[in-house]
Amino acid sequence: MPSSPLKGHIEVASAAILFGTIGIFVSLVNRMPIGSIIFYRLLFGITAIAIFFACCGRLGELRLKEKRRYIFLLGILEAGTMLSYFISVKHTTVAIAVLLLYTAPIYVTLLSPLLLKEPVTRRSLSALVLSMAGVILVIQPGTVFQDMDSMYAIGLLCGLISGLLYACMILTSRYLKSYYTGTAQAAWAIIITLVIFLPYSTAISSGVLLDNLHLLILLGLLPTAASLTLYFSGLAYVRAQNASIISLLEPASAVVFAAIILSQPITSSVLVGGGLILVGALVVSGAGAAGARA
Repeated sequence: MPSSPLKGHIEVASAAILFGTIGIFVSLVNRMPIGSIIFYRLLFGITAIAIFFACCGRLGELRLKEKRRYIFLLGILEAGTMLSYFISVKHTTVAIAVLLLYTAPIYVTLLSPLLLKEPVTRRSLSALVLSMAGVILVIQPGTVFQDMDSMYAIGLLCGLISGLLYACMILTSRYLKSYYTGTAQAAWAIIITLVIFLPYSTAISSGVLLDNLHLLILLGLLPTAASLTLYFSGLAYVRAQNASIISLLEPASAVVFAAIILSQPITSSVLVGGGLILVGALVVSGAGAAGARA
């Protein structure tokens, strides 16, 4: 049996790789609106998580206490992040969508001084410059305003929005960490998002649902229930700095999966720009950890 630290690192790495499959499943689902994909993903995911919590005797962990408005806000941000990210996947490529999602550290760096009173360090500013350069390379704004398809441009915009909303989720989660565990936050965010997208449960025919049922079940079980369970289990044994670095396996694996499974091309500008975004996220992770140790 592996030691607890090694077990924790393996669990966080496995969770990151599973998260990286989200865009693949979204791309493979056919004839379903984004809202319906989100609803059924979360329905199967929260069902599996509820069964896991019940078997472990941890249902009491989900009890709502203080700061309920912020839990509700977390759910709204989760819904917005998922919607904008899925739209970006559908109208650009998995690689571009996931890399734009990982612009979140840029926004966290900009918003932390305002919302959490955290100072901006030189290291954070360096990471910000690297990430912004990466974004410019990934979206290539010169081509967006020329002959690019309008839906592709919308996909790029939604990718940037997903990064902003994801950053707001991170900041809200940091604020709530003294009141709710990470697993409780994740579970309530899923429940609230599920309610928001409830109208989409009947937006498709039974035939379309059955055709995509195997993909939706896997989407709910693997990069939702299993990944969240593994991630929060591993966090108990992994330092925050290491977890942030290991989490970079998500965009890296997503790009690889998209190339292998979906045969989506990866241009040199996406590779270089994505590398800059990930280096920026890596530098921010190191800066955050250094600040925590000080």
